[in-house]
Amino acid sequence: MKCPACGNIEMVTKIQDETLTYSGQSLTLHSMKGNFCPVCDEGIWDEESYHRYTEAQAAIVRAVKGNVSADIRRIRKSLKLTQTELSEVVGIGKVAFSRYERGETKPPNPLVILLKLVERHPDLLAEIGYQHEKRHG
Repeated sequence: MKCPACGNIEMVTKIQDETLTYSGQSLTLHSMKGNFCPVCDEGIWDEESYHRYTEAQAAIVRAVKGNVSADIRRIRKSLKLTQTELSEVVGIGKVAFSRYERGETKPPNPLVILLKLVERHPDLLAEIGYQHEKRHG
């Protein structure tokens, strides 16, 4: 196998630990296998190690950024609103809102910011036009 970075024709199979770092968080993957260039140290993971690496990348990003879909669901439930009610409040269709909560679609950042503000200050629901009596009265 030829090195994709420097073109060296000899790659060496190695098993090594790999540490991922993202925004101050670190995660070490043990016994990662791949072919590495002895000249430039470029490496190519085998299939199993590649899958472990990509899953770990996604996990560390979620750990740092949080799980937005779970946050949206938690906020909605803490406000005691249905998906339909909250989707009406923020002017987004119920189907889109459901997809955000299931993690199928990434919600727009302004929506996430608005929901986090409303979570801290539930009285803002009235400010953005939601009538409390409509829910339970």
